[in-house]
Amino acid sequence: MKIAAAQAYCILDTVGSAILTKSGDISVVYLMELPEAYSLDTADLEQRHNEFFRAFQYVRNGFIHKQDIFLRRKFKSDYVIEGDTYIQKAERRYFEGREYLHHFCILSFTLSSLSSLEKAYQANPLDYREKLTKADKDRLSEFLEAVESAVSIIRNIRGTQIRPLSVAEIKQHVFRFVNGFHDDEGLRDIQCADMIRIGHKKGVFFSVCDERYLPDRMKTYVTDSTLQEANSSLYMSMLERLGVHLPCSHVINQIWRFAGSSYRDELSERVRLFGRYREFDKAIKSRYEGLANYEQEIINEENVLCKTHFNIMLLEDEDAVLDRCIEQVKMIFTNAGFKYYIPSYEGLYNIFIGSVLGRENCLDDDFMFLSDLHSSLCMAINYTTFRSDKEGILFNDRLFQAPVRKDIWDASKKRIPARNMIVAASTGGGKSVVSLNIIQQCIEQNYKLIVVEFGKSFYQLSQLYKDKSLHIDYDGTSPLGINPFYTGGVQPDNEKIKTLVNLVLKFWRTKSIMEDTKQVVSLTKIIRQYYEDKTDGHSFPDFYDYVRQQGHSLYDRLNILPEYFDIDSFLHVCSEFMPGGFYENVCRHSPLENDMQNRDFIVFELTKIKKDPFLISVIMTILFDTIENKILSDRSVRGMLIFDEYAESQSIKDTFSGADIHSTVAFCYQKLRKENGAVGTIVQSMAQLPDNEYTKGIIANTQLLYVLPANEVVYDQTIEAFHIKNRSHINLMKSIRNDFTGTRPYSEIFLRFMDNYATVVRLELSPEKLLAFQTDGEKWNRLQEIYREVGSLETAIEQYKQLKHKDYETDFSM
Repeated sequence: MKIAAAQAYCILDTVGSAILTKSGDISVVYLMELPEAYSLDTADLEQRHNEFFRAFQYVRNGFIHKQDIFLRRKFKSDYVIEGDTYIQKAERRYFEGREYLHHFCILSFTLSSLSSLEKAYQANPLDYREKLTKADKDRLSEFLEAVESAVSIIRNIRGTQIRPLSVAEIKQHVFRFVNGFHDDEGLRDIQCADMIRIGHKKGVFFSVCDERYLPDRMKTYVTDSTLQEANSSLYMSMLERLGVHLPCSHVINQIWRFAGSSYRDELSERVRLFGRYREFDKAIKSRYEGLANYEQEIINEENVLCKTHFNIMLLEDEDAVLDRCIEQVKMIFTNAGFKYYIPSYEGLYNIFIGSVLGRENCLDDDFMFLSDLHSSLCMAINYTTFRSDKEGILFNDRLFQAPVRKDIWDASKKRIPARNMIVAASTGGGKSVVSLNIIQQCIEQNYKLIVVEFGKSFYQLSQLYKDKSLHIDYDGTSPLGINPFYTGGVQPDNEKIKTLVNLVLKFWRTKSIMEDTKQVVSLTKIIRQYYEDKTDGHSFPDFYDYVRQQGHSLYDRLNILPEYFDIDSFLHVCSEFMPGGFYENVCRHSPLENDMQNRDFIVFELTKIKKDPFLISVIMTILFDTIENKILSDRSVRGMLIFDEYAESQSIKDTFSGADIHSTVAFCYQKLRKENGAVGTIVQSMAQLPDNEYTKGIIANTQLLYVLPANEVVYDQTIEAFHIKNRSHINLMKSIRNDFTGTRPYSEIFLRFMDNYATVVRLELSPEKLLAFQTDGEKWNRLQEIYREVGSLETAIEQYKQLKHKDYETDFSM
């Protein structure tokens, strides 16, 4: 049987979001967005089921058609991975052509047999409703009100969005469907024989079109076994495997037909007929008892009777892909307990035409079966592929490992009000790679980044972006390269004065003075006067000399009593930060000061001084001032402060002042939350952080949580610390697993945007990016040896790859 594509849709026109057909049908068409894969727990699935039931029962007459389209595509790197850096080019080459499925869902509501529709349309296409007969007009108004009620319910289902399709979108979709989703605008003939053939594509339909094809029990959800075994259970609908998990182009059509109370009358008539002859045969009696019980259940549960049809069309241009997926579909139906019908010729033609939007009324009644709405909803597809945000950081999705972008900054505040983060992962869990992936892309997106670390995790990354980076491996003897007293020739504001007062008090390191309000007020007056008296050359040594030169005259000038400011104590203790003093290098001028103003990525490596809590405390205070200057001073610039191996630094406490790093970082979490900045900490477990008000403050001001695969103890500690109540988030977190042995090695990350949104992303790296992210070991040492020879990390990576390739060829030949 051969038909032209134009014959497949006898459509008068598309008006607004409606399709008008010559047979007197009108369809209102919507695009529906489903939740991402694996994001639904049992409560979510139950709620979705019940809400769709509530929505659909408003439609007393007509058809509802849910059409899920899955198109096999190849990833086009240029559209997603932008830029010309070494890593960006490598990632584009690596992911180019990666196969994935593009999914979208259409929901159509159709009212049939408006006898005056074609005539009304011919009279006035733009005002056809006013030209309908009164009976048709009343039926249409009632139908449209029911559709609006249904859509308003669907719109409020969690993770679901729905909007009307435009005229252009409707025309394009119907055209593409009947032309086999070819990538051009050409018309094709449709051939219905043993298979369907549209142009150079061919396919097969599987249809559930008889109540005897259903399993003994229809379930709202079943265990999702599409991932490797984990510490939690995920859930999906009975036929969800036919959706995003079927790696070929295919379309799933589920059609419901409603006819008021007539189907209940039909069921009652069946019960009556079987009851009349039940004593003649045991099979008839069994059938009667089943129908009678079913009828009673419908009444008791206030269920809705309808006729339903379910089909899946596989349509491919590669025979091997089609054959493989045909067998996979058979297995999915069998394992779920369903039987199926594979149509050909007239049956194939009828089911195909009946699956075109707006032409549901053409579907032969023999291919629809009487069902209750609750049971038929159990066949629906509930989740979709992973969505990519318009901007953000590239990870990989969990289904195809194609690059997917997640907006961790969220400037529009759709998910989170700020963007502070915590990364939690046990040793060897991959937290360095996750952090490097985020920071590397932030560098390329012109963020201002400051990293404080006790190791060399970010050393190699700074070599990769030499023009933008500054790596300061501070040993306590070289200049730090930061001048917190520098203001660029402008008078410091109150915030800056307060920062400098705290810094000087830390230099003074006398707890009694730090807690003495009179001394603090006096020091504030002196620093303010210093900037009024001197217009340039500001630094701590210069301020120290200013106090020494002014001496006791400051008391009279600023109306300070001698006991309110101990000049002798200040000059004696703070002399350690002057030339010849023990900590002279902290404030000594360095050419790094100019570099620091011009670099976007600054790493402070503090491993060599971690045994000096006082010095680390001082440097942390200076760093926060640097953040003020580099990140918060310019609201147009996005900036981040990252603490790597934070558990090691948070416990550091200055015995002189009593100040600790943890309280300082907690303050930063609160302050940067209100600014155009973010702070992040990287820990092995939440249990590493002390149970105090500072930790609680950090958690309260954390909007982004990254969790890497760990044990149950780490998961439970995270759940408790962040008070996670959402079961779907907990299940997602516990489902993550790394796989470094497959053909596409990957790590997984649970990413949570407060209570609003959670997902799992993967990290699969190109060989070049993987080498760039090495932090230790044999590969790192060899790369550094080559780097010292050639002076370029990009060249070092390329040479290393060539060496490994030669080693492989040698091993293979042996």
